[in-house]
Order: sequence, then structure tokens, then C-alpha cells
Amino acid sequence: MNRIAISTAIGVGGGLALAGAYFGAPYAGVHLTPTAVIVFAAAVAFGASIAVLTMTVLPKPEKKKAPSTRRIRDLGDGDFAHFPRGGLKLTVKPESVIDEFDVVRNPSAYAKKDIVLTIKKSPGKAVFNPVLLKKLFDALKGFENFLHIVLVNEHDEYVGYMPAAYARWPLLAGDTETLIVKYIIDVLTNPHLSIVLREINGLSINDFVFGHELVSTAQRKMTDDHLRGLIVFKSERNRKPTGVLYEEDVVKLIMKSAD
Repeated sequence: MNRIAISTAIGVGGGLALAGAYFGAPYAGVHLTPTAVIVFAAAVAFGASIAVLTMTVLPKPEKKKAPSTRRIRDLGDGDFAHFPRGGLKLTVKPESVIDEFDVVRNPSAYAKKDIVLTIKKSPGKAVFNPVLLKKLFDALKGFENFLHIVLVNEHDEYVGYMPAAYARWPLLAGDTETLIVKYIIDVLTNPHLSIVLREINGLSINDFVFGHELVSTAQRKMTDDHLRGLIVFKSERNRKPTGVLYEEDVVKLIMKSAD
């Protein structure tokens, strides 16, 4: 029942209560007089006043924003793939020794943990050996919660994104070392080549959206640039990736407003 119906019911009820008290008088042996008519009119006016006052007192229902007008930072964990806050945040560099990673030495300790892998370019001239990365992917492929791979330069600035699902299966099933060079090593060397990551449902250095922007803005970017998704940055100043917003996530959010 809405506010108007409630206030109307209260007002009518209040008026009828007063009118009933006077019109019930004849049944108690009291005869109606012209004064009773005036009282009846006053009762109706009283009831109308209560209705108006009730409408002003009752709280107004909160209007929900349409999903398309919500800001991306306000979306819940179920609305798109937020990077996990806990679990294992693993960083590999060209000089890393894979066998020394605890996740490789004690895999059972990480069986149920979320894993986010960051592949970082060396500040010097050192370049990744594809054999090194192949060995790491082999070690991580059995972890079902290994979902995200982020590529960054020597200053920890975002270069590209690769879904870990690709590294866990197709990459290891093909010409692995050649693919690692194409999608990782060459991209770290020249970030403008990161557009090739779109071939494997990844995201390039230019495929991003800020948390303060609207869902509709993300939808427009995807449509205009024919993108599969966007990396989400916390803000313009703090370009720390916080998750991945894919096209199907936006479609689901827009469909909610039509329900």
C-alpha cells in the first residue's frame, strides 16, 4: 500500500470516527439537530486534514538509480570481476626463480586461495625468458582460483591484462614459448603492441575505465571501440587496477533496469 492510500485511509477513518460518534447519537436516544450537520462537515474537514498531514509525515520511498546511471565504484562484487582483496598476489620478474616461490614449493597451502599474477618488466635490459614463464604457468594451471594476469612496466604502471584461463589451457596446449613472446614479452617491451591481447579476450593499455565513471560510460566505450571489456582503475590519479568489467556484465546491469 502506497503513501497516498495509507494517508487516505487514515483520513477517512478519522472522519468517520467523529461522524459516527454524532450520528450514532439517535440510537442512544438523542435526536439530530442542525448542529449535528455542522459537526459532520467538520468531521469530514478534520479527516481531510489528517490525510494531508499523514502524507507529509510518512517517509518517501527511496528511488533506486537505474543500473546505467550508477558509478562503477558502487557496483557490488557480483556485478563484475573485482580483483580479490585477499589470497596470493604473486609478482614475477625476469630475475625470479620459479622454484623458490612458496606456491610452487607448497601448492596444497594455496589450493583454495585466490591468485592474481603480476608480470613485471625489469628496470634494466633484462628480458623474460619464455621458458621461465612457461614453467610458472605449468605450476599454476591446476589452481582453479588462478583467474587474473596483469602486465606492468618497471614503474608498476598497467600495460595489459590477460585472463588466466588462457594461460592455464590454450597457451600451454599450443606453441607455448612463441605465444608467451607474442602476448607477454613483446607487449612489455612495447606496450602499444598490447592490442594483440584482445585476440585472447585480454585488454590493452588503452582499454580502461575509472571507478567514478558511470556504467553507461563504460557501455559507450565498449560499443564505440568494439571492446570485449575494460580494466577498472580506482581513479585517474591512482591507476591501480581493481577489476575487469566485461561487456556481458554491462548487459546484465542494463537488463536489471528493465525488470
